[in-house]
Amino acid sequence: MSGKKSDFALMSEDASRVVIGYGLKKVTGKTLYEWYETSFYKKQTSSISFQDVKQAIITDINNRITEQIVGGMTWEEKPVWLSIENQINFSQATAPCRIKIGEEEDTTPVYHDFETAADLKAFVDSCLAWKNQCLDAGRAEKESIDWSAYEALFPKQESQE
Repeated sequence: MSGKKSDFALMSEDASRVVIGYGLKKVTGKTLYEWYETSFYKKQTSSISFQDVKQAIITDINNRITEQIVGGMTWEEKPVWLSIENQINFSQATAPCRIKIGEEEDTTPVYHDFETAADLKAFVDSCLAWKNQCLDAGRAEKESIDWSAYEALFPKQESQE
């Protein structure tokens, strides 16, 4: 495990929801902090537990990592859409070929012509490295959470025998 454990466990509540904050970190070069939040809506649940909070935070982290994998990569200054389908298609392509690797913000398709197998392999290797980098960051984020700070927000339930 790398990094310092985060003991930030914000919980706020209003008439309609309970908001749990996590992942507090200082914004580089500023005197500001940022964090993530996950919400529980009171109409959907009568009460929440530590396990509910833990699962919601892990799910939120997993969703952000998936979004980063799929839409956060650039290659040769081109946006790459790294969906599961594209990961499979990219790895099964053979050169020479033209591949739609992504889209611009205005949905204009972005293509790349791969002339050699070596060029295509370099691209596929870059995609795999990006995916692994994102997954490693997600694992590190989850490992940095001090779950005891969240457990303290919820009183222990006495077991009924």
